[in-house]
Amino acid sequence: MTSTQPLLLAGDIGATKTTLALYSSAAVAQPGKQPHSEETFQNRNFTCFDDVLAVFLGPGGLIPPYACIGIAGPVLNDKATMTNLSWQLDARALEKRHGFIRVHLINDLVATAVGIPLLGSRDLSSINTGKPPDAGALAVLAPGTGLGQAFLIPHGNDYLPCPSEGGHATFAPRNDDQLDLLDFMRQRQRHVSVEQVCSGLAVPDLFAFMSTRHTVPEWLNHEVEQAEDPTPIIIEAARRAVEGKRVCGVAVHTVQLLCDILADEAANLVLKTMALGGIYLGGGLAPRLQPFLQPERFMRIFSRDYSSSMLTHTPVYIIKNRQTALLGAGEYGRRALIRVQTGDPTIPSQT
Repeated sequence: MTSTQPLLLAGDIGATKTTLALYSSAAVAQPGKQPHSEETFQNRNFTCFDDVLAVFLGPGGLIPPYACIGIAGPVLNDKATMTNLSWQLDARALEKRHGFIRVHLINDLVATAVGIPLLGSRDLSSINTGKPPDAGALAVLAPGTGLGQAFLIPHGNDYLPCPSEGGHATFAPRNDDQLDLLDFMRQRQRHVSVEQVCSGLAVPDLFAFMSTRHTVPEWLNHEVEQAEDPTPIIIEAARRAVEGKRVCGVAVHTVQLLCDILADEAANLVLKTMALGGIYLGGGLAPRLQPFLQPERFMRIFSRDYSSSMLTHTPVYIIKNRQTALLGAGEYGRRALIRVQTGDPTIPSQT
């Protein structure tokens, strides 16, 4: 059935999982406000997003009139083909099929960026507090299955969210070890993007590279060979090693290489967008990398060894709140709804 209540469906579709929630459209931006309902689904169990949506709403369930869905992939003309998943979404088709009045599709990193101003101090962990200007742009760099990027430009009293596909830009090595990594990767593929050396998908290749330099313990080699996804196995082995629980140099070197590339790419994104207001490390991988993101080492790479650089004064945070993209999708949808209702063109929308 169709509801006249001001409900808003917010969605966050990643490469591996999808989270959907129903909010009161007037309460999305209220700190600590819980959705009416929320559920997370593993994408491998569904052939398309429509099937996920049907399960979440249920047969004969309440159909919210409005929806805003963040998607891991570029969005053009309210259509999206996901980068690391064979799903295609079309806003107009979703409206027709499910009875929505209006559906907005946005990039998932745009959703994360919109969610940043909604976060509190408990949602963030600081790598560098910095000295930001009064009105500086903000950027998001999110290593997950892939490497998402987006940024916020100051716009009146708010921010204008801007998408980016910078994760697919060419990887630029910063030292001899990374030059060797590039040569190693080029034997496997013609173009090496930064995402292919700085994401969850990259970890097995980084591990294979490090395996040519360091001995792989027999137990780890067995676990990696047996795993459907070796990435969490390698990261967990590195975590246990730095905690002194089980020696595993090859895993530690693998994850540290990933973190060093992440620090360098974070600086690249700040420079390209002038995000002197701060850069936020999000995605599913960043919180798991925190034990390896040592502030002194990170900032030495990030600032390019120039203590007087404007990069030194740029705040760097790790996003701990895993619902940031969902909150941002809800907030974007709320603002888009106000735009429709008031005809106000000043409320930011995705470029």
